[in-house]
Amino acid sequence: MGSAGFSLVELMVTVAVLAVLLGLAGPSFQGVIQQNRLTAATNELGAAVQLARAEAIRRNREVELCPTENGSTCGGSSWGRVVVRGPSSSEVVREFGVTGSGITAVGSNKVGNRIAFRPNGLVRVGSGASIATSGTLSICSMKVAQGQNTRDIQVAVSRVSVVKRDGGAACAQVKIND
Repeated sequence: MGSAGFSLVELMVTVAVLAVLLGLAGPSFQGVIQQNRLTAATNELGAAVQLARAEAIRRNREVELCPTENGSTCGGSSWGRVVVRGPSSSEVVREFGVTGSGITAVGSNKVGNRIAFRPNGLVRVGSGASIATSGTLSICSMKVAQGQNTRDIQVAVSRVSVVKRDGGAACAQVKIND
């Protein structure tokens, strides 16, 4: 007489094989999650830059993007929390929380603490810049393998682009050359 189903031994072998496979897949899945967090932070900061440009064109007035500590005024050196402000310095268009656990964002020396878009969509970076210039915002994850841990958002005269930076620098040692 044949019985339907499977034996206890077959069940235990199947569970053991499944446990080994999950044990091997777990660590690599953590890497995928950290890469996705870095990509999400990059996309969030890129969206903030694009929103500032679009608002300047829509309003036909200068709009600025700057780091903030309180969500309403410009100030601070970390680009991990930014605010898009309208022509009136008290008008906040939108606040963005860019960084999370283990992710940092910094601006190049040219960017300093301000990116402003003119009504025609051209950019001025840094305080007191009177002509269209370019700059870079860099986002780095300490939880992603070095060499794959940095993304640069390059804000050129009239466009914004994201570049994966090659290199092996730790986040604290990330230098922006522009």
